[in-house]
Amino acid sequence: MIYTVTLNPALDRTITVEKLVQDDTTRIISETLYAGGKGIDVSRVIRELGGQSVALGLVGGYDGLHLEGLLINAGVMTDFTKISGETRTNIILKEKNTSNQFVISAAGPQVSPTEIGQLYHNVLQLQTMDYLVLSGSLPRGVTPNVYGQLILAGRKKGAFVVLDTDGQALKESINYQPTLIKPNQFELSRLVGSDLVREEDILIACEKVHGLGIEYVLVSRGKEGIILSTEDSKIKAVAPPVKVDSTVGAGDSVVAGFVQAHSKGKELTECVRMACAAGTATAKTPGTELCHFPEVEEILQQIEITHL
Repeated sequence: MIYTVTLNPALDRTITVEKLVQDDTTRIISETLYAGGKGIDVSRVIRELGGQSVALGLVGGYDGLHLEGLLINAGVMTDFTKISGETRTNIILKEKNTSNQFVISAAGPQVSPTEIGQLYHNVLQLQTMDYLVLSGSLPRGVTPNVYGQLILAGRKKGAFVVLDTDGQALKESINYQPTLIKPNQFELSRLVGSDLVREEDILIACEKVHGLGIEYVLVSRGKEGIILSTEDSKIKAVAPPVKVDSTVGAGDSVVAGFVQAHSKGKELTECVRMACAAGTATAKTPGTELCHFPEVEEILQQIEITHL
């Protein structure tokens, strides 16, 4: 079974207006609510691609119940740990006339040590764990140490552990040797402490990460595609040019595409191809909407694969 962990989930409220006008009333054209958070996005995309996973994480209050209900209605299995605080709501505001998009991200609730302990205990009690995907930012009251502990828990169960986070959380957690990390080009630059502009620079940085005991490095590069680096192979996948509507969730879709294909025993080339197609299809959707399988399937046939 694939498990995803989202420590700081959110209700993503996407609002579309014609144009923001200062000191005047702005009318809403459309409004949608999505269950958000990086691990939750991974679970949603895995479901869309025909797979199944269980979404774990911390939810609380009325908005937490709303988020859970949205996932249940979408066919995503959940096993959340309940907390006393209220699940956050993010605002994604989009101007129809200009296509400008503004993302207002809430900090999230304060989480107690008891609540983190309960989540950790729940993870330890899981039986068959094939994949453990750890994604996203940390809520208040939670330190990067929690990712390290969860990585160790996954490794003890023999799981393929994926880590997709940034900054200090990534720097500290990488020492616990997850199986795969999924930075974008800028996150990888921050991790190794140097600007990565050329493809050759990225590959050198990946080698440094392999030296820390990380088996797979999956680097997303926007329109330049993605690169999967292992000690034995370097694979680049590039999608055809598309009209990008919103990049929100594209990186999570890359993770979902890779994990879903890998869980089916596909060769690495096909895993990278699916990852690239899922990420590209999500970039074509508005706001925090994620990819749809027919679009992924169409793009899949057009992915260009290069062995570096």
